[in-house]
Amino acid sequence: MTLTLTRFASTPDGVLGRLGPWCTLEEEALGNRPNVSCIPAGTYLCRRSRYHAGGYDTFEITGVPNRSRILFHIGNTEEDTAGCILVGKRFGVLVRTDEDTGRKAPKLAVLDSRTAFREFMERLDGVSEFMLQITEYV
Repeated sequence: MTLTLTRFASTPDGVLGRLGPWCTLEEEALGNRPNVSCIPAGTYLCRRSRYHAGGYDTFEITGVPNRSRILFHIGNTEEDTAGCILVGKRFGVLVRTDEDTGRKAPKLAVLDSRTAFREFMERLDGVSEFMLQITEYV
């Protein structure tokens, strides 16, 4: 099984994309630096894993050069990603403390993330691994 994440916008608030019926938000493209950058476009093997900090099952994106523990998980804004991929039902704006300036500001976000993540995991029920193809700004 292959899922395709299509990135369509890069903003100061993160990289926006679509993964099937879901919206995605990732960190900005900062040279694939761990915990602060989206991963390069390409095809990766995703394996079922556990998000220990969140206490739930997820998928880890493997094979990213010089990176590890890149997960799909619940969250809303770039501040929640730590280099991972957030899944939501729709895009919107939330007021958050900006990780760069320390000031509260409106931030692009994925909304209804818990619902979207639950749907994502239900779609992958019984699946132990899948291929993820990430395409740039189509």
